[in-house]
Formats: sequence, structure tokens, C-alpha cells
Amino acid sequence: MDGTAVEKDALAASGRRRALALPEVLKRVWLPFLLSRLIVFILFAVTPIIAAVPIAQWNSDDGTAVRLSRAAMADGISRVAIGNDSGWYLGIARDGYEKRPFDTSRQANWAFFPLHPMLWRAAAAVTGEWTWSGVIIANGLFLGALCALWQLALELTERRETADAAVTFASVWPTTYFMSLPHTEALFFLLAGLSLLAGTRRKFGTAGVFGALASATRFNGLFLIPALGMAWLRSERRRRDLAWIGVATAGALLYAGYLGSITGNPLAFKDIQVTWGRHVAAPWTALADYIGHPAKLAVSWNPRALNFLVAIAGIASIVTCWRKGWRDLAMFTGLTLLAPLCTGTLTSLTRYAGVAPGVFLALAVWSEDKPRVAQVLTMLSSVALAFMVILFALGINMAGA
Repeated sequence: MDGTAVEKDALAASGRRRALALPEVLKRVWLPFLLSRLIVFILFAVTPIIAAVPIAQWNSDDGTAVRLSRAAMADGISRVAIGNDSGWYLGIARDGYEKRPFDTSRQANWAFFPLHPMLWRAAAAVTGEWTWSGVIIANGLFLGALCALWQLALELTERRETADAAVTFASVWPTTYFMSLPHTEALFFLLAGLSLLAGTRRKFGTAGVFGALASATRFNGLFLIPALGMAWLRSERRRRDLAWIGVATAGALLYAGYLGSITGNPLAFKDIQVTWGRHVAAPWTALADYIGHPAKLAVSWNPRALNFLVAIAGIASIVTCWRKGWRDLAMFTGLTLLAPLCTGTLTSLTRYAGVAPGVFLALAVWSEDKPRVAQVLTMLSSVALAFMVILFALGINMAGA
């Protein structure tokens, strides 16, 4: 049998394995997904009930009790589902973008990319309801994102246990509650994972299409272009594949063109950021500031201690992925961390890092032969997740915007 036939047989076998992979992926992913979402939703439901009872009443023997019911769950989730970024996306889904000449006298919804509100609007058109449509879409997308992460981890490590660990870490990440609310996290995590997975398989056309959808979801989708470029360097380096990678710019370019037509400024999504107090600074400024003031654990919108630890872990994950040869993941993680660090603060860093698959791959690799390390990391992350969920349910959004 010649080399061409052997190669075709290998590709056919690989295709069969991938065709059979989906049921296995779901079997491996559903439990961490379900348990983590159960914790998140119970805390969303119970926290407001407890907070509504005066402290003095809890200290008296008057029969005060917390009852978890369907109504309590629904009320708790609906309280947190529409607010912060999701409020902006809901406004876009309902009423579209503001059509007026660009200025920075006040905040505007131009900062928020269109794919997520488009999906939300489509779902609401079917259901006739907004809040639960957004929540259901987010959780379905998050389940899909975990499946993509598991498959990516298996592709790179060839170990199911490592893929399982990566999914577990992603499920209990401290800001993963955003994955269950109508924010862009779940959609972007799914699209980024699928794009990187396609790049790993040298399917650059598919990678570029998913990248285009990602860049229509967040500006960070453009970070996939240099990441896929690293994957291209490990491939046959065909020029047509470079062109497909360039397709990933399409989502952001189309949105910029639309903004230009309604505001006169195609970069309105970037320039309007000043109304949220964003400014450009050297990426080491925020890290140096925390090192100089480590006792300042948190400020408004910024759990500094958590974000600093995540920044260090993120940098270490970049090194791990680079050494493993996963340079596309290392590049994407590096740019993902660089974005919040270049604002001069640590604000939102944990939230940004939560959509970088390389972080979870590195955590899984570190714990491969050290189950105790995996247990400790999982426990610490779960505690941080519970703490952040409780704060968010109380109306305190420490994770940042």
C-alpha cells in the first residue's frame, strides 16, 4: 500500500473517530456542567431571600426559614439576568443601536458587538419572552463551549482524563456565572474554542468562519487571527489558508462599517470606551500597583487579589502552552490578558481569562500527575466562584465590566 493510501486510511479513521466523538463528549461534560450550574442557580435564588431578612430576625426563634421553590429560583435568577452588560445587550436586541453622530458626552451602546443581541432577538421572537430566552441560550452555548474545550484538550493531549480536568476547571472558574446569564461569555467561549479546534485540525476555512463570528461577538475575536497564524506556521503553510484566517476579521469589519453609517465613526466601539473611564497604560502598571499595595484586596469592580493571582496563573499558562507546542493557545491567552492589563488596572481580568481555553489546558496539565493539586485548585476556584456569585446576587458586581 503506498503512502497516499495509508494517509487516506488514517484520515478516514480520524473522521470516524470524530463522528463518534459527540456522544462521548456529552457524557464526559454534562456532570461538571450540571453540578456547577446547580450551585450557581441555587446561590442566585437563596442569597436574595436571606439578604431580605433583617439580621435581628435571624437571631430570634420565630420560625424564620429559607424555602427553595420554583418561584424562588425564578425570582432569584430574573433579578440578576438583566443588568450590567446584559441590560445593554437587551436594549440592542429590542431597539437596535443608537443612530446619532458620534460623541463622547455620554455612554452609548456602540461599545457592544452585535452577534449576541441578534441571537437573543431571534430566540425571543420564537418564545415571546426575553429574560428566560437569554438565560437558556447562554447555558446551551456554555454546554457547547465545554464540549469544544474537551475535544480541543483531547486533540492536543490524547488523554481523556486531562480533557475532563480542563472542563472541570472551566466549569468552576470564579467568573463562570456569567456563562449562565445573557452576556457574551458563553457565545464567545464557544466560538473561540471551535476556531482554535479547527486550527489545530488544520481546517483553516472553518477556523476563519468561527473567528469571524467571534469578532462579531467581541473585539477580542480578532485575537484569533495571530493565534491561528501560529497554527498555520505548524501546517503546510498554504497561502489560501492565510486568506481563510483573514476571514476572521469579517465580523469586526462589518460592524465597524455599520457604525460608520450610523455615527460617522467606524471605530465608535473603541472610542466610546472613554465614557467608562478606560485609558491605555503599560501592561505592567496594574501588576506593579498590586505588588506595591497587596493589602488592598478589592476596590470597586475589581477583586484585586483574585485578579492578580489569575494574572500570574495566566502568564504561567502561556509558558506551559508555549513549551507544549500549543503556541496558538499561548498567543490567544497572552492577547486576552493583555487587553485588560493595558487599561492600567486589573479590572475584569478574571472574566477575560475565563474565555481563554489555554488557561484550562494548562491547569489540567499541571494536575495530570498530581491529583491533590487538582483537588486543591478545584476547591479554591469553587469557593471563589460561590463568593463571587453571592456578591453578584447581592448587586455587587466585583468581576467588573
